[in-house]
Amino acid sequence: MDPSTLWWSFSSLAAAFVLFQMFTVPSHLRHLPCVPILPLLVSYLSGEVEDVRIKRLILPFANERDEGLVLVWALGRWMIHILDHKLGAQMAENPLLYPKELPPDGLLLWRFIGGSNVLLANGERWKKHSNVIRDAFNLSIPIDQFTHLAKNLFDVINPPSDGNDTHTVDFSDLAQRFALDAVGSSVLGYDFDAIRTESLFVHEYNGIMHDIANPLYLIMPFLEKVFPRRKVIKRMDNLVDKFKMLLQAKRNDPGDDMMTFMLKDPAMSEEELRDNMVVLFIAGHDTSAGGLSTLIYFLAIHPEIQAAAREETLRVLGPTSIPSVDTLSAASLPYLNACIRESLRINTPISYIVPRAAVEAVTLGKYYIPPNTSLIYNIYAVHHRNDVWGDPHTFRPNRFLDNTERGSVLKDAWIAFASGPRQCPARNFALYEQRALAVMLLREYEWILPADSIHKNGLKNAFSPFALTLPRDLHITFTKRKC
Repeated sequence: MDPSTLWWSFSSLAAAFVLFQMFTVPSHLRHLPCVPILPLLVSYLSGEVEDVRIKRLILPFANERDEGLVLVWALGRWMIHILDHKLGAQMAENPLLYPKELPPDGLLLWRFIGGSNVLLANGERWKKHSNVIRDAFNLSIPIDQFTHLAKNLFDVINPPSDGNDTHTVDFSDLAQRFALDAVGSSVLGYDFDAIRTESLFVHEYNGIMHDIANPLYLIMPFLEKVFPRRKVIKRMDNLVDKFKMLLQAKRNDPGDDMMTFMLKDPAMSEEELRDNMVVLFIAGHDTSAGGLSTLIYFLAIHPEIQAAAREETLRVLGPTSIPSVDTLSAASLPYLNACIRESLRINTPISYIVPRAAVEAVTLGKYYIPPNTSLIYNIYAVHHRNDVWGDPHTFRPNRFLDNTERGSVLKDAWIAFASGPRQCPARNFALYEQRALAVMLLREYEWILPADSIHKNGLKNAFSPFALTLPRDLHITFTKRKC
C-alpha cells in the first residue's frame, strides 16, 4: 500500500475513534436517561435556537417520561440537565457540595468574561464578590434614571417633529438600547447614549458574540486550540481593553454608580473588577433586553391583559405622577408584576445557569450522580413542565396571583433568577427596571403586533449558543394614547 494512502487511512481511523469516544456516553453515566446524540448534533449544526431545541428534544423527558433529569451532549461533553425544581433546589441550596464548575474547555466566551467574578467563583472568593455586588445593588434603585430613559425611548417611538400618533418600531432593538443605557448609567457609570445614537461599543460586542458562536467550535471546543481564531481573539481582547478603559475612567471620575462603589473595596483586584464589569454588562444588557421584549410582546398579543395592566397603573400612579420605589413595588402593582413574572417564566431570558459539579458521589431523587459530573439547572425546562404549570405554553399572569397552596408550588417552581444562595443578586434591580419601563409605556401608548409579524404564530428568538433567550426582529406598532 502506498505510504500516503496508509497515512490517510490511519488518520481517518484515528479521527473516527476520537469522535466515537467524544460522542459516546461514558460508562459511568449510562444508567441515566439520555437525549440521542444525532438529533442534538443536527440541532447544533443547523443553528436551531435554544428554546426550540429544549421543547423538541429535552422537554419530552419531563412531560412524557416523567424524568427529573436527562443527559445532554453540549459544548464538547455530556452534561446532566436538571428538569425538576425540587431536584434543582436540592442542588442550589448546597453550594459547597455543588460548586460552580470551572469551564474545562477552550470556549472563547470564558476568555471574554474571565474566571474571577461572581458568576464562576466559589467558596470564600464567591462570598467576597457576592457581598460587594449585593451591597452595590442595594444602594438604591435608580427609578429616576429608568423613567428618564423611558422618555428618551418615547422620542424614538414617536419623533416629536413627526406629527403622527402611530409608529411601528423594532422593539427588540430598542429594548437592547434601553437596557444598555440603563446598565451603563447605573452600573458602569458611563453614558452610552444608545437610545438616541448607534453605539459602536455594543455593535462591536454583538459582532464578537456572533463570532464566538461558530457552531463547529461549539460542538468541538478543542478546535480553539488546534485552529485558534486569532482575528476574533484580537477583536475580543480589544473590547476587553475598552472595559479596562471604562474602569480607569471611573477611577479618575467617581460617581454614584455601582462600579464606583466596588472600586472602594480594597480587597477587589484589578482582574476581579474587570471580570465582574463584563459579567454585569452581559447580565444588564442581554438578559434585561430579552425580558423587556418578551413582556411587550405578550401584552401586544393579549390586549385584554394589556388593558388590565394599564388600568392598575393609572389607578395607582395616575396619568402623570413621577414613579417612585414605593409606587413601582410589587405590592403596589401586583397585576403588572404578575405579567412580568409570567413573561419571565414563559420565555426566560437565560435558559439555564452555569454548570455545577458535585464534589463527591450524590443522589438526586432517584438518580445516582457520580462525582465531578457536570450539572445544569435547566430553567426553561422547569418553567414548561406540564405537571407543574398545567398549561405551560399559555400566557396566564393570574397564576401568580394565586394565594392557595397551588400558588405556593408555582412560586417555588419559578426560578427566573435561579434559586438558593447563588441566585441573581440583581433580581430586584431587574424587576424594578421592567416595572418602570412598563408603567411609562402603558401610560403613554397602546400597542399591537403588526399583521405581517414573524411572531404572529408564536414568539421567535434569535440564535444564541450561550443560553440567552432574546426575541428577534420584534416589530411593534405603538399608538399614542389620547389622555
